[in-house]
Parts: sequence; structure tokens; C-alpha cells
Amino acid sequence: MLVPSNSINVFDDSRANSSNWFNGRMNTHHLDFDPLITGYAFIFWLHVPSWVTAKYPGFKNFTQKNFKAFEGLSDIEMQTNQYIHTFNGNQYEVASTIQKANTNFSLQHQEFSGNPVKNMYEYWVSGIRDPETDIAPYAALAGVDYMAKNHTGELLYVVTRPDANNFGKRIVEFACYYTAVMPLNIPLQHYNYAQGTHDSPTIDIRFVGDMHLGKEVDDLAATTIAQHYGFRTADRIFGAYHEITGGGPEFPEYARADGNIPNSEPGQLMSGEANTYYSAKDNFDTKVYDQEIDYASYTEQ
Repeated sequence: MLVPSNSINVFDDSRANSSNWFNGRMNTHHLDFDPLITGYAFIFWLHVPSWVTAKYPGFKNFTQKNFKAFEGLSDIEMQTNQYIHTFNGNQYEVASTIQKANTNFSLQHQEFSGNPVKNMYEYWVSGIRDPETDIAPYAALAGVDYMAKNHTGELLYVVTRPDANNFGKRIVEFACYYTAVMPLNIPLQHYNYAQGTHDSPTIDIRFVGDMHLGKEVDDLAATTIAQHYGFRTADRIFGAYHEITGGGPEFPEYARADGNIPNSEPGQLMSGEANTYYSAKDNFDTKVYDQEIDYASYTEQ
């Protein structure tokens, strides 16, 4: 049966026994109940086909950080059968079956000049099925057999409390894990034209996958978000690496135009241009697009 893990935020129902509730008014002296606040969500690509990351090594980092919306979750509903009895045909319902469903979802990304979103997903989709010939060209290109495990990915979706940087506390409200993930569309419609319209488009990518819930997923979410996200708050604009609020890895968006983190210590960033930095603690990729990053000189903090 599905029971949430103690590693995430789980309401202590014993508090309901000692608090005024269901009387139309919250007990604002004890404040035992906090309304759920959504809107703090993260995605993590835990697996992407190797031939996709060989072409676009920055795929995971770029799509995770450039993540604007997640759609597709729906309620799981149990179905019933009718049992008819008595002379007048009275009926009642008995449990019949239940389906997990939730096999379709979508991610929204901001597109940028140079078409990084379109190009990345176009490569993945057209590798599975070429639009001209309907063959799967990735297998010959990568030197592998055509099989689902060679062209699907795995994605972790996590929703947290507003204190998303409060690592070490139980900040995860919900998590689900998708296996056998494939993108379905090559985005083109954002290039339609209407006179006088000048948009900065977002792109919705549709996926199929098999959703999983449960304690193991909860534990994975609690661990993953602490390892791969860092938050620098307003009072730490010029702070050193270790002063990033809540810890977490240093990210390139903290760098100045010259590519250096103010007051940072040696070994925290690789040499090169600011927009090619990725911390070695961010273990998703080993290079950004076509530019290699040398991790040999990195000093783990």
C-alpha cells in the first residue's frame, strides 16, 4: 500500500486530536495546521539516452534549470461494479479495479535564440523515428541495438515547501518518478507568423512515461534535491562559495561577467568563459555542449 516516507513532509494527524478544527475557525494561537502552498517544483533527469547527451552534453542541466511548468498529473480513481438485488432492482457498488494511468505529461521551457530547446528535443525524437523514412536512425549512429532502454529516459518530479533551501529538513511535499520516458513532439509551431506580433515563446514538450509513487521515490527526492540545487539569497550576492544559503552546488549564474565568483576560493570553478561553468558537484554532465570541462583541477568542498 502507498504510505509516504518519513523523509518528506508528512502531517502529524495526532495534532488534530488536541486542536479546534472543523468548527469554521483555525486555532491561531497554536497554529497546528499549515495550508499547503504549491508552486515550488523541480525536475531531475536521472537518465537520458547516451546518444542524446553525446550530442548535447548540456541537455540535463539546461532543461532542468530552464523549467517553467509541469502538466499531466491526474487523480487515480478506483472503478466499481454494480451488484443488483431485491425485486425492485436496488443496487450497490463493489470494488472492481484501479488503474494508475498518468502515462502522459508535459514540460514547458523558455526558448532562446539559437533554438536550444527545439534542437535538443528534435534530435531525441527524430532519432527514435525519422520523419522522412520512419526508421530509428539512432541505433546505427550510436552503435547500439534498437531497444526501449536505449532511447528512453527517467525523470524525477519534486514539489517542495516554500523553504526549498532548508536542506536537512523534510521539505518535500510530493514526488513522482517516471520511467520509460520519451518526448513526443518536435516543436515548430512557435515559428508561425502574424504581422505586428513579436513573442518570446515558451515551448511545451509532451512525453509518455510510467509514473511511480511511494517511499523509495520520496527518499530519492529528499536526497536528490539537497545534492543538486543551491540557492543564493538576496543578502549573499557577493558572498563566498560556502555562504550560499542552504548549501548546495555553486552554479554559473552566480558568476560575474569575467567568469569569477566574487570572494571565491581556488578550485571552485573551472577556467573559461562564464557561460560554460558547471560545478563538479553537479554530476549530471561532464561538459557543456561541445566545450569540454577539465575536472582534474577541481577541489571538492
